[in-house]
Amino acid sequence: RDRRDREAVGGGETDRCANVADRFVAMGCCSSTPRSTPKRKGGRRALILEDDFGERSPSPDSGEEHDEFVDAFDTIDEDEGLRTPRASTNSGMAFALSPLLEAMADSPFHDLTPQEQVARVESEGGIPYELCRQAWTQEMHSRRVAELLNAMKERVAREKNVDRAATYAARRRMSMDVEDPPEMSLYDQAKGVVGRMQLGQDITKFELPATFLTPFSAIQASEDVLTIIAGTERSDEDWKALSDASLDCETRFLNVLRLFLDMESLRCEEGTGGGTKSAFTMPPMKKPINSVLGETHRTRVGEVEMIAEQVSHHPPITCWEVEHKLAGMKITGNLSPKPIFHGTSVQVALRGTLLYEFPETGEAHVASIPDLYIRFFGMGGGYNENVGRVRFERVSGGRTGDHRRLWADLHFKARGSAGWKSKAHRMDATVYRDASNAPSTSGGVVGLGYGFLENFSEKTDAAFKAAKASAPKWCAKNYAGGGGPGVEVVATLKGHYNTDILDLRTGEVFWKAARRKPRNPVAATVPIDLETESHLVWGDLIRAIVREDWKKANAAKKRVEVAQRALMKEIKEGRKTWVPRLFAREQKTDLGVVRGMYTLRPNVREDPPECDRDWHEHIGKAVFEDL
Repeated sequence: RDRRDREAVGGGETDRCANVADRFVAMGCCSSTPRSTPKRKGGRRALILEDDFGERSPSPDSGEEHDEFVDAFDTIDEDEGLRTPRASTNSGMAFALSPLLEAMADSPFHDLTPQEQVARVESEGGIPYELCRQAWTQEMHSRRVAELLNAMKERVAREKNVDRAATYAARRRMSMDVEDPPEMSLYDQAKGVVGRMQLGQDITKFELPATFLTPFSAIQASEDVLTIIAGTERSDEDWKALSDASLDCETRFLNVLRLFLDMESLRCEEGTGGGTKSAFTMPPMKKPINSVLGETHRTRVGEVEMIAEQVSHHPPITCWEVEHKLAGMKITGNLSPKPIFHGTSVQVALRGTLLYEFPETGEAHVASIPDLYIRFFGMGGGYNENVGRVRFERVSGGRTGDHRRLWADLHFKARGSAGWKSKAHRMDATVYRDASNAPSTSGGVVGLGYGFLENFSEKTDAAFKAAKASAPKWCAKNYAGGGGPGVEVVATLKGHYNTDILDLRTGEVFWKAARRKPRNPVAATVPIDLETESHLVWGDLIRAIVREDWKKANAAKKRVEVAQRALMKEIKEGRKTWVPRLFAREQKTDLGVVRGMYTLRPNVREDPPECDRDWHEHIGKAVFEDL
């Protein structure tokens, strides 16, 4: 109607635009003062300046952020308009520093030794974030990681005598003359990747583009155990009951078995009955970043602390230990995942072993881990679930004087080819005891550690054959009441491991899903060192994946992979002998065959060893360069 009125009096489109602008000015929505080269970001406008290379950037007083994402704490940072405190003296570019980086430039942090830098971070409480939520989406955590990542890049630049600002300016100048190749769509990439895969293929040996990676590495996913230990409601009495010497060994064994079920319930599609769910779920057609050899990770939640290390690359083996002082418990995990492609799904054979130790009683329990089945799509939609057979076993009676054998055989059932939700999260289990209570002839070792041998021993090994021959036959559904001569059934379990599980012999509830705390606890990433910490090693890649900047993501991924190949070549050709820094084998000599597990070295928590020099030369110096 307004247009027709203006056209009737000789007005046109210009008059209409002017009329609309006048209305907004009258309403106070904008100013009538003209601005030069306006640029919009987050609803704000600012004066745009140009540097000597034709790059447009906001004026220092505008408060506007840059549109273009640049590598974490490179010359420009997208989040805060930050620039490196180490300004170039010969780049010809005059950049304004933010107050934060001005303070960093004057701070002695960059002049500290690597050990002093770690001590400073630890004294400040580490890098805080909210547990049970994705750390890479929390601003406080990602900001602090970016600051420490910048500190590592500054350290490497000083070692190489490189002017970061000048190098970045030259690289930007060259990139202006090079036209980027057109990016393939996600559909085309997925079609190409799936087309090259074969059914039954091990995905760890298949190089995937960054588009198919999650913004976390495999070693970070071990934080799942902290979600159950520190993120669920448990009284102090419940924790102490795990190692209470006044209870009989059978009761303690069943208490630890319930904790194991809590840990496995994290992967449920709907979470547990209380709502606790893993923060490291994998969307369809996604996989975690393959951890680099020597990568470390440490997390604290109150008095609970977890330390992890990637001790092997081929095959990939991730080791971690959680210490819970109140419960008097240590849990060690050795995982060697092998994801197998099945067309519409992936089955991750975790091939893992868990060791539960209780120093107060000297008892130890070992459990294998079920596979993780990831269905992309189907009649029941996409989902994740546990599948497979597991044995949970008491391997040492310690100082209790009671050396009865106790074990439980568990069967985590798959939904079937249809994938109906009505058949989700089913489990059968039977708990057995050896009624003979025969005295131990092997230093308190009562279990065979068959679960460990099954995953980490050669099938032709004599110890494996002997254990398999002497171990009771696996049986998770023995209602008749017998697992062999002298063996009695303690409990026959059936139910769903996302809600509750019943004891069919008594009709009572044996296990109920842990309830989530009303508020998520505050955790903190406390690096062993600023070089091998997982959040820093993959800092650029994680940021690029979150922002869906696939060009930078692929560049960051390739940078780490090429560096690791250089180190692996040194190891393969005998010029370097690789020894894990934090974990070692053959330390638990009192646990029979389980001594072959990787367990934490003594005094690592109090006095962590320094970073391996060869790792720094081959991987560190390559990883912590500006992209």
